[in-house]
Amino acid sequence: MFSLDSKKTNLILLTLGLGTLIGCLNMMMFNVALPTMVTVFNAPLSTVQWLTSGYMLAAGMIIPAAGYLGDRFGYKRMFTGILVCVLGLSLLGSLAWRIELLIVIRFLFGLTGGLLSPLALAMFYRILPAGQQTKAASIWGMATMIGAILPTVLSGVILSVADWRFLLLFNVPFTILAALLSIYVLPKDSTPANTKLDFAGMFLTSAGSFILLYAFSNLSSWGFSAKLLLSIIAGIGFLVVYCIRSLHRSDTVLNLKVFQYRRYSAAFLVGGMNTIAVCTVAFLMPLLLQSGLGVSPLMTGLIMLPCSIVSTLMLPVASSLYAKTGEKMLAVISIAIIVFGSIPFLIVTPSFALSLLIVALCVRACGLGMFNLVATNSQMSAIPSELSGHASSLTNWCQQMLNALMVGVASNIIDMRIDSTGANTVETIALAYTSTANLIVLMSCVLLLAIIPIALKFFRGKEELRNK
Repeated sequence: MFSLDSKKTNLILLTLGLGTLIGCLNMMMFNVALPTMVTVFNAPLSTVQWLTSGYMLAAGMIIPAAGYLGDRFGYKRMFTGILVCVLGLSLLGSLAWRIELLIVIRFLFGLTGGLLSPLALAMFYRILPAGQQTKAASIWGMATMIGAILPTVLSGVILSVADWRFLLLFNVPFTILAALLSIYVLPKDSTPANTKLDFAGMFLTSAGSFILLYAFSNLSSWGFSAKLLLSIIAGIGFLVVYCIRSLHRSDTVLNLKVFQYRRYSAAFLVGGMNTIAVCTVAFLMPLLLQSGLGVSPLMTGLIMLPCSIVSTLMLPVASSLYAKTGEKMLAVISIAIIVFGSIPFLIVTPSFALSLLIVALCVRACGLGMFNLVATNSQMSAIPSELSGHASSLTNWCQQMLNALMVGVASNIIDMRIDSTGANTVETIALAYTSTANLIVLMSCVLLLAIIPIALKFFRGKEELRNK
């Protein structure tokens, strides 16, 4: 841990926050551009969609190794080197003349840029003193949320005024700035661990992650088939072999000793439950608005944007409340707000007032922004700083896996509900979507309420935070 003045601390927050934002933005930057890329490269959508899927699969493969690579080569060195790689790949990708080449470059983007967020989160907790870590978690959360919001808007603006290549070239000035800040602002690395690269561990975690992510991403098209079951068994098998192999080793890619800390384990479980509850509903909302309530795609984006902004703005508010209320109370308050905001979706019908749903979405967003801070800081502050890289890797990896899984599950639930009701007209399909929303939001609320006893048992109260 380093002694830092306020100016230095703010520059570190800016550097790591900017790096996190660059990594998150690039993940979804091509989503809106897929129809354009189909036309530009005269390629089928099934090929072009790998511009996004390839990045996500590559990131999912490499994220488990983030902490290990930081320990092995130095966090500052890795962070700066990855920013340089992103800069080079941005320039190289803008020169691509075939879709296959661009897909390969995007895959390499995932293998490098996918590490920025977990490395930044680890460095927040390795560099900053305990009194600044809640603020750091808030900055990291804001960067990840903005990174989820902006790609849709930014891509639309870029494509309306410029060539698709600027979806990559927009990285250049920000990456140069982040790399220079990283070189001059971040403290020097401590002596890196003098260990051999754990190639076997990297293979097992990467192979297991890739197979599971690929299976989860195809869940809606494969259904609950033998292919899906065998893929999941194979993916879990690789990870189980890794866990058995690493039980009595300290030089493995992913150090599972973080689970020895009870508060971390509890917060990790809570974070996973929250991801399941939130991701399922987040995937459903655009479908509900468009297919259930007849809202246009443009209006859907306008409705979802302020909710995301509200969620982001609640992070600094939650940061200021953190020490005053304690983790326990802030978690309970956050969940209560989310559940309260979910009530209209429990009774939504095709004729429901849209204005009420917009208000409800914003209320939910307030609770989500607050709870994300509690879940992140509870995990990361529970373990020693030397293990922060491995804890960050696990946190980011779990979110990546669960996001892919729950999108597939939600898609299947929607398909099954439509099939079971025999919906084949606009009215019956709308009813199927709204009734599905009733069911999924109810399941989400039950899961969120189940978090409360875990938080009350393992999270810290305000007295514990004051005496830490």
